[in-house]
Amino acid sequence: MRRRGRRGLGPRLAALSAAIGLALPAALAAAAPPCLPCGGLTVEDPAALAAALSAAPALGPEERLYAAWDVDLGRIAEGPAGGAGEEGARAAALAGAGATPWVRLVFRAPAPLATHFQRLERELEAAAEIARRAGERAHFQVLWRPEPAAAADAGAPRESPEGAARELAFLIKRAAVALTGANPGARVVTGPLAPDPERLEALYGEEIEAYLDGVALAPAPESELAAAVAALERLDPGRALVLDALPWPEEPAELLAAASRSAAEGFAVTLFSGWRPGDPLAPAKLLAREFAGDLARDPYSEPAGELDAWAFVRGEDLGLRVVLRPRSPVDELVAVFPDGDLRRPARVDPDTGEAIPLAGVRRVKEGLEVRLFDPAPVEVLRLERLTASELAAIEGVEGLEERLLVTGERSMPVAEILRRLQAFEDAQNRRLEHYSAVNTSHLRFQIGTGAQSVEATFRGDFFFRREGGFDWAWQEFLINGVKWRRKTIPEIPLVQPEKASALPVEITFTREYRYELRGTATVGGRDCWVVDFRPAVAVEPGRSLFQGTLWVDREIYARVKTRAVQLGLEGEVVSNDETVEYAPLDPAGRPASWSADSHFLPVRLTGQQIWSILNGTAVVEREILLTEIEINGDGFAERRRAVLDSEATMVRDTERGLRYLVADKESGERVVKEEIDRNRRFLVGGAFYDESQDFPIPLAGMNWFWFDWRGTGLQANVFFGGALANVAATRPRVFGSRFDLGFDVFALAIAPTDTVFRDGREVNAEDVKSIRPNLDLKLGRPIGSFFKLDLEYELGYAKYSRADDTAPGFALPSDHFSHRLSLAGRYNRKGYRMRLGGAYHLRSQWEPWGFPGNPEYEPDDDRYTTWRASVGKTWHLPKFLKFGAELEYVDGSNLDRFSKYEFGFFSSVRVHGYQSDKVRAEQALALHLTYGFDVGDLFRLDLVGDAAWATDRASGLEDELLAGAGIAGTVIGPWSTVVNVDLGVALAGPDEGVSAFVSFLKLFK
Repeated sequence: MRRRGRRGLGPRLAALSAAIGLALPAALAAAAPPCLPCGGLTVEDPAALAAALSAAPALGPEERLYAAWDVDLGRIAEGPAGGAGEEGARAAALAGAGATPWVRLVFRAPAPLATHFQRLERELEAAAEIARRAGERAHFQVLWRPEPAAAADAGAPRESPEGAARELAFLIKRAAVALTGANPGARVVTGPLAPDPERLEALYGEEIEAYLDGVALAPAPESELAAAVAALERLDPGRALVLDALPWPEEPAELLAAASRSAAEGFAVTLFSGWRPGDPLAPAKLLAREFAGDLARDPYSEPAGELDAWAFVRGEDLGLRVVLRPRSPVDELVAVFPDGDLRRPARVDPDTGEAIPLAGVRRVKEGLEVRLFDPAPVEVLRLERLTASELAAIEGVEGLEERLLVTGERSMPVAEILRRLQAFEDAQNRRLEHYSAVNTSHLRFQIGTGAQSVEATFRGDFFFRREGGFDWAWQEFLINGVKWRRKTIPEIPLVQPEKASALPVEITFTREYRYELRGTATVGGRDCWVVDFRPAVAVEPGRSLFQGTLWVDREIYARVKTRAVQLGLEGEVVSNDETVEYAPLDPAGRPASWSADSHFLPVRLTGQQIWSILNGTAVVEREILLTEIEINGDGFAERRRAVLDSEATMVRDTERGLRYLVADKESGERVVKEEIDRNRRFLVGGAFYDESQDFPIPLAGMNWFWFDWRGTGLQANVFFGGALANVAATRPRVFGSRFDLGFDVFALAIAPTDTVFRDGREVNAEDVKSIRPNLDLKLGRPIGSFFKLDLEYELGYAKYSRADDTAPGFALPSDHFSHRLSLAGRYNRKGYRMRLGGAYHLRSQWEPWGFPGNPEYEPDDDRYTTWRASVGKTWHLPKFLKFGAELEYVDGSNLDRFSKYEFGFFSSVRVHGYQSDKVRAEQALALHLTYGFDVGDLFRLDLVGDAAWATDRASGLEDELLAGAGIAGTVIGPWSTVVNVDLGVALAGPDEGVSAFVSFLKLFK
């Protein structure tokens, strides 16, 4: 055997480079059709084409001939039912005849699409129905031939090129999602685009890559097509290109040459228009049969001669399929192939598909010479080649087989993950007509510091309609787990964040979000993609967007969980953080398998909102549960109507947020109450007692609260209750900024007794009574979504007087004005509460007080500082059980008896049972625990425990344990009052007292 040398090896390797190119990463190979060149026919009568294709020889299952026809979606969407089914039947008939259906979907919705969105949605619904019926091999081409706009739009400015690209991109995305959601095997191709690089650049600037399996270009001069193909290779490398459409040739065999020429120019598929029944289909069938599989163009193997030739190499066996076209009519055609490893050339009979070996073959210096006698206008040849394993034995090419087999692992782009998620959810939404459920919403309020919280629960029937959003009835209302006993539930102010301008993963006309694939994770037992999202640009005033993470199932591309923080909030809600969990359900609401056949619904939402109210922050933890779900069930309309006709309080989700549904005075039908009554009036009463009081302090009066006082945007609260008065007002969003500015005035006309504790006993001879009204000016600003910084100035006045037991020689402190400047930061997230703050205090005068030589008096005490840090969290458990804990530390400098920390009911550090104005400390570390439960739904009990380790030199305390326990309860009293009781008893430390506070609240509409 003659040993092959290196000479001539280079051309052979170059000839195989196209085959090596077939071993692309799957990300690119997936976009290519399983043939090259591929051909298709655009016809007016798909039934006639199906009949013609049924004649022998029939197309095999792996052979591709595309059969394209126009489908007017405007006619189907606006016409009688059944149109989509007819088109689906046409696709099935063509598939049965061996063709691959290529449905040219013609959208008619006028521009701008945002104005005619409902029309577009009807056409998308028709397209999805066709896709469901067309079979998994069907291809869909998206053509937009908008009808003339209505007269109302006639005066609108003409669309800019950028605007036109945005409109078309929006249509392509929405169509692709609808089609692949209805038919996961569907392939989506653009309509024929003008081969203009600038327009293509504008279209791809709208990020359409992930939504397309192919891009079609309209025929044009060769130079224009070449420029467009080059642009697309840069913009979307590896994407299959379609030439749409060349005219049906006078000589049918020219179809083979035209398709091959197009493939050489970069087009994977060439469509031909103008076929009529009776025209021969043999060339088209030959193209489909001979060029099926994993082929790539091989220009290095194209023969020389008086001919045009196009060679394509098969990745399976490295064999060639070659199209030859004589440049002029000849009796004998000579083709010289440059690759000497080619062998066994055969001529393919266009009618039968039979491969006929050629006799006129010889090896020449230039390679392999093939002679064809009496050639047809276009010939198709088969040639074999040494396989990769055979070539591996040749010196210098060891390892070639491995080079051909290595394809690499696909790294899925985040855009494709999102497109699959959108398609999955689009299909889900089209299957979901309506569902009913029981909605239970828990709102857990944490106002200020401390381990205790207030929980409001709303429960009732929930109705969702695809075209109408949701309605929700409040049929049960519970406060701290105690059931409201009245038939009707009062309308409370609906404090809610503004609607977001766009939701993540939503297809919009503009780019609202950026997405980044973080990796993978297991959530709820499912293997998920983890995708982070954030606004594409800085959030501008008046627009709200989200930032967060979504988890997408890697098998079926369902949404498993979403966690998001809302940005750009401008109302009372300054922070909104929520996590939504999804689950597959069957129509009866039972857990179902993780498959596209199940219904996926958001069954649980947890989150936290921070409300800005009167210069303070109210932290609201939310948990929303859907139970007793019934999907697309019978009797939905009747059940919904029954609830609408009842007396239940109801709300509806509107474009402006939640709004009450109230009965119209004339018709009696429920209508949306657009304006929300944001003012409330309460009757407040009760009494407080601890041993610092001579008698219980009564509390009875009215409280007025305005979320928007007289339409000015001002929040205000006024309370008058006997000896107590409090007036507060806040201007949120001062001058359109994120700052809030307000004031607070507090006064108590009763002077409590301040008792000193020293060396383990009370010293009644030093008792002092005091009245301390104050005015606070507050300035606050949220920083980010979970942190708020508060600056506060307080002007106070202290007036002291003697108590019954005050010794004659005891000098009272100086009456004085006091100034306090404080700065505090608060962080709240996922139920955790952290606070760090400090204050500087200045007294207007501070003369010696107490008995002569009082060692506790220092002239420098007219200036002192205080600071504190705390962290806490409340865990909410099923059936209204909860456990809360808080740890806090307080300290200061230059503190004296009248500026130290106290431990009473209204003190900054509370220990249950300790009286106000008795035990004091310069420094303390405190722990507060609470455990709450319901007794039925009749009343609520919270067991409370407090422990503080206090240090105070003057009192002789050195990490002294102060401990107390208490019981707090809630019950619904007569006349729909909410009654709260708080009882405390001191357990350890200097105090042996008790405290009691009883209050009731009556809400008026």
